[in-house]
Amino acid sequence: MLSDRIKQARQRIGLSQQQIADKMGVSKTAVFKWECGHYEPKNLDILANILSVNLAWLREGRGKPFPTQTTGVPAVIDIAPYNQDETQVCLYPSIEMAGYAHSKQPYGQHCKKFSLSTELLARKKISPEMVVCFPVRDNSMDPIIPHGTIFAVDLNRTNIIDGNLYLIKQNHQYRIRKLYSMPYDEVRLHAYNKAEYQDEYVSVKHIVIVGRIFYYAVGL
Repeated sequence: MLSDRIKQARQRIGLSQQQIADKMGVSKTAVFKWECGHYEPKNLDILANILSVNLAWLREGRGKPFPTQTTGVPAVIDIAPYNQDETQVCLYPSIEMAGYAHSKQPYGQHCKKFSLSTELLARKKISPEMVVCFPVRDNSMDPIIPHGTIFAVDLNRTNIIDGNLYLIKQNHQYRIRKLYSMPYDEVRLHAYNKAEYQDEYVSVKHIVIVGRIFYYAVGL
C-alpha cells in the first residue's frame, strides 16, 4: 500500500513526520493521514524526491524502491581501487540525509564512499571523519553549480567567512548558500540563481551552519 511505502521510506532516511510536513509545506496531521491510508498526497513526485525513492515504486509499488545510483553521481564511486593518494569520505544520496548524518554520531556508519585528494584534506587540515558529501538536487545555484554537482562539507568549519559556500539548516530545510556577515547579528544568504532566489537577510539565530563547503565536482 502507498501508506506503508511512505512510512517505510521516511523511516529509512530517519526523518520525522513533522520534518516531512515542513519539506512538503503541509501539516504533520496530513503526513500522519498519508501513513494511515486516510488519503494520498497530491505531489508524489516531490515526496519521492524528499524520500530519495523511485517515483514508480512509491506510486504503484513497481520496481526497486531505492535508486541504485544517485543522479549525477559517477558510477565509479564505491568500486574505485584503493589509492594512497585518495581518501574515502561519506557520500549520502541527498542533502537531507547528509544533514541528518550531521546530527548523529559517529558519522559514516552506513554510507557510500567518495574519493577526495588526501593532499587536499591535509592542506586544508580537514579530518575525513568530519566530511559529508552529497549531490545537489535543486536549481538555486544555477548556472554556476548545476543539478547533480557533488558537494563536500567540512562539519568542523562553521565560522562565517564572507563569500564562502555553506550547508545550512533554515526552517527545517537544508540549503546551500553563500554567507555574508551583516551588522546587528544578521546574515545575508545568497544563491547564484538570483532570478528565482532573492537574497535573504536573517538573524544568525534563525539558521544552523552545518559546515563549510570546501570542494565540489561537476559531472560532464
